[in-house]
Order: sequence, then C-alpha cells, then structure tokens
Amino acid sequence: MSTRRAFLAGAAATGAVRAGVQRVPLRTHEWFGDSVEEFEFPAGWEVDIRHMRGFGTPPLSPGGLRQAIRNPTGAAPLRELAAGKRTVAIAFDDLTRPTPASAVVPFLVEELHAAGIADENVLFVTAYGAHYQMNGLEVAKKLGEEAVRRHPWINHNIWENLTDFGVTRAGNHLRLNPYYAAADLRLTISGLKAHGTPGYGGGPKLILPGIAGMDSIRHMHLKIARAPKPPHAPDGTPIFYVRDNEQRQDMIEAARRVGVAYSVQIVYGADRRPVHVVSGDVVEAHHAAARYAVNHLATEYARDADVVVVNAYPKGSQLHEHFGWGSRGLKDGGSVVVINQNPMGEYVWHYLDEAKFFDGSSYFKQRAARRKRFPQAGQVLLYSQYLQARELDHPYFPPETEGFRDWDSVIARLRRAHPNGAKVAIYPYAGIQHGPARLDLD
Repeated sequence: MSTRRAFLAGAAATGAVRAGVQRVPLRTHEWFGDSVEEFEFPAGWEVDIRHMRGFGTPPLSPGGLRQAIRNPTGAAPLRELAAGKRTVAIAFDDLTRPTPASAVVPFLVEELHAAGIADENVLFVTAYGAHYQMNGLEVAKKLGEEAVRRHPWINHNIWENLTDFGVTRAGNHLRLNPYYAAADLRLTISGLKAHGTPGYGGGPKLILPGIAGMDSIRHMHLKIARAPKPPHAPDGTPIFYVRDNEQRQDMIEAARRVGVAYSVQIVYGADRRPVHVVSGDVVEAHHAAARYAVNHLATEYARDADVVVVNAYPKGSQLHEHFGWGSRGLKDGGSVVVINQNPMGEYVWHYLDEAKFFDGSSYFKQRAARRKRFPQAGQVLLYSQYLQARELDHPYFPPETEGFRDWDSVIARLRRAHPNGAKVAIYPYAGIQHGPARLDLD
C-alpha cells in the first residue's frame, strides 16, 4: 500500500502537485483505451491509495506467456492434445470480465498450428452466461484484431439450439452450446476475480453458466443451495469456497461432461496485463491460479476515512458490484465517491438479475421501493462523464446516490461536507480488488 508521503513524493516528481491541488492518477476506460486520468483533490487533504498486495508485479513477457501455455498443470501439452484433431472450440468470457484473453490467444494458436490445426478450424464461442450477446467490436477487443481476422467466432444462444447432456448429481438438466460440444477439442480462457457464487470466477464457470441454456443457469443459481459453512476462519478472515461449494461442483460436472480438455487461467495486474497464467486441467489449473490470486488481489481496508473513493476500473460495466467498497473504512457521516469512467456504463442486461427486480408489475414502484444502503454515509456520489439516468435507477444501486458528469462538482460537494479537510482512502481498481481472504483448498 502506498503511503501519503510516498505518493505525494512521486506525484511531485512528475509535476502532479500544484498550488492548492494534488492530482491522483487513476486508470479508467477499460476496453476503451485503458487510459490514466488525473483526479484533483485539495492539496491539504490526506490521500491514501489502497493498493492490492500484488501491486507492482511486472507483467509476463511474451516468453513467459509462451512458457505458461506450453507447461500445463494436470493435463498433457496442448499440441499433444490437438494431435490428430481437426476442429477446436475455445470458450471465452465477455467484456464484463477484465480478462486480457488477447494476450494468450497467439500462443494458443501457435500450439494448435504445431499440431496441424488450420486457422479456419479454430472457433471461438462467447461464454456470456445470462448476460447479453457480444458484437464484433466487443469480440475484437477481447480476442484481438488479428484473432477475429483469422478465426471465426459465434455467439452462444441461451434459449435454443442446445445439446442435452443429461441431469447432474444436483438435479440440473444440463443443456450446452452445440457448436462447442461438437468440436474435436474444447478449450476455455478465463480470468480470476472474487465471485460470490463460485468463490473465484473462471475455470468451469465458462461452461456453466458460460455456454449453458437459461434453464440450466437458473437451476444452478437458484435451486442448488450451498450447504451451511462458516463464512470466516476462526481469526475472522473470510473464506472463499472454490472446492467445497455445491454450485461450483455443478459447474465442474458440466465441464467434465462436455469434455474440456485444456483451460487457461489468467491473473492480471492493476492495468489488466497478465502477471500469472496457469494452463492445463480446467479444475487443477483454476485451483493453482486461485492460490496465487488470493494473495495477489488482497487489499487491506482503510480505517476511519472521511471520504472513500471507489474506482470501478477495470469492471465498470458491472458497477453495482463495487458500491460495497464505500463502507470499507468509512467514518460515520463520511462521503462515498464511486468513479466509473467506462463508456459502456452499467451493462445492458442480466437475465437473472433484471428478471428478479423488474418483474413487469411497475417499474416506478419497484424503483421507489429501494432502500438506503449506506446509513452511515453522509452522501453517496457517483461520477461518470457517461452517466445515464438508467444507472441511477438500477435496483442494485443505493437510492441515495447522486450522479455527476463533471469532477469539479464532486469536489465542490466534498468541500462543503468536509470544510476542515479530509482523510481520503482510494481503492484504485476496485473491480478486481478484494479484502484479505483465504481459500478452502489448503
């Protein structure tokens, strides 16, 4: 974690502090330039940047990425798996996930070429689950321009044209994408971030819910009740269940049934570049990556901050997940500021969440029924130059949230609320950060 003194010293060296103002650089615009913006705060305010433990870890070089692909965990090398095969399908996640799939695609293709697989026989399949279908612009951002020029891709369809894989042990009637299932060899690419359902995202989650039918997705999310387990270790540390988890076991069974032969798991840094990649078996590789991620992404919470600033990068399209950071270290009566400089804004649709909240009875009554989420906060402010009314109406957003399209107005509100100065805690890439935690794997 950067101290205020170290931060300001570094800022001064780059001309980031001027009379009356200190400028805080924050990364924004994931998928749309991944730029660094400077946000101004009063010079006399104490600013504390709450970095994750792995902050500063250098990204893997091309050679490091190649080695990660060529040395799998729990599976044979990809070129051996592909030998004698003609067609390959690769499932990949959508833009709601920061996964830099384009960083590893060239090395996967390199191995497939070595086995004699032609470019036109490598099919990429969108694994968006209950989200919306992707378009060509989005797929090019995810896979890279070269990949979409050389290889076909297809959107999954959660409603129809599905292949039946029978009933799982948990009673889930499993229907999956037929084009993925029919390929001679099946791969997945995914990244790791904390997730309430499977403990960590990625791995077999690319199959269920990724390329599953809607009925299968609903059954896994709504019908499979996880057995009661202690949410915390005896010392109070939260536990992420990535093995002893009934919903994840249903995901694993789905991945085994469809026959995922090889999987790539990516742990990324604060700028979305890969810092750790594990390939191989869809379960073993995911477990190995999770063991790394649980320390790399862990962030110590602030304490007694007058202002908590939550930068939703690099997952602003699911902005609703990040408001909770506003209570991490906030002093009673303090201010919460959420930044979402993402042109996509809160993503368009989620067939589980939207069906739950907007059930057709009355949009306006449901909006009015939302309850305040931050009773200890004096104000909750949302800044985005792309802000739309729909985002402030979102059922997951605190109804007390006030929206702003210019940063100066945010600072003016903060100055009024904290006229004698403020202690500011900033979570600079809250979209991937999580608090200190441990896994159920050890």
